[in-house]
Amino acid sequence: MDWTVIIAVCAAAAAGVMGWKLWKMKRDVYEFADALEESLDAVIQGRRPWESGETEDTLLGRVKEKLRRVFHILEKKEEETARSRQQIRELISDISHQTKTPVANQKIYLEILKSRGLPEDAGEFLDKLEHQTDRLDFLFRSLVKMSRLETGVIQIRKETADLIQTLGCAVAAVVPAASKKNIVLSVEREDGEGALELPHDKKWTEEAIYNLLDNAVKYTTQGGRVTVRVQRREIFTEIHVRDTGKGIAPKRHAQIFTRFYREPEVHGQDGLGIGLYLTRKIAEMQGGYVEVRSEEGAGADFCIYLPNEQQGQGQRTERGASGGSAVTVL
Repeated sequence: MDWTVIIAVCAAAAAGVMGWKLWKMKRDVYEFADALEESLDAVIQGRRPWESGETEDTLLGRVKEKLRRVFHILEKKEEETARSRQQIRELISDISHQTKTPVANQKIYLEILKSRGLPEDAGEFLDKLEHQTDRLDFLFRSLVKMSRLETGVIQIRKETADLIQTLGCAVAAVVPAASKKNIVLSVEREDGEGALELPHDKKWTEEAIYNLLDNAVKYTTQGGRVTVRVQRREIFTEIHVRDTGKGIAPKRHAQIFTRFYREPEVHGQDGLGIGLYLTRKIAEMQGGYVEVRSEEGAGADFCIYLPNEQQGQGQRTERGASGGSAVTVL
């Protein structure tokens, strides 16, 4: 036999073996990748992807064993989180129950004392005591409300309803305080009349709008103006609350939405620094966000953006046009 033929046959055989090995290696890599992806998907979705057993002495077997341990740790952490959340819920419920009765009793006793015809100086002290009792009651209710939202005790339930009615309830609640300061309250709408159907939680959206209105009235001087403007855009519906108050320095725009934050110059006024935090939380839980435009001494424009369609939670990742004043998106 010709040596050339022998060499050619050997080369072909070697090439065939190498080709088969490469094909097998490629198949093994694809199988490994598919198995790993399937296992990771199961862990992400909170499913147990396989039954624990004897670990295979292969790369895939070792990886699976590591994933078993990770899954077990995640399960334990989830159980601990659930227990902690339940304990917090029980604590909040207990605090709410324990504080309601004494505060209610205090108010009753104050009413009885005020009806007894006490001396003028005693009546003055009773008025101050009543005011402090109201502040304490407001503090407890706000803290409980905030804690329930944060721990998931209270769930946002969005239903398609008339946003104008929700807005009307919030405005009506702030009218007495505005009247005492001769503040002009007005509502504007740029997209026609009639109902404005929007998926939202009526109770908590009213709470969010009321918090903005309450702040606007509180920090606007006698004879000022507070304007509410509603406008439906392509993706979001905007609810603006503008005032002619003291304004907010741009460097404080992010801080005012944190828990218990109060600007240094308003510490003497009633307030706890919870309202704007709750407003931001409520907007985010409905898939929206809050924006503030303000300059010091030039009033403020707070805006809640609510999505026009049902969607999950989320924050805005893209900013819109900001006009001439400072803008902060939360």
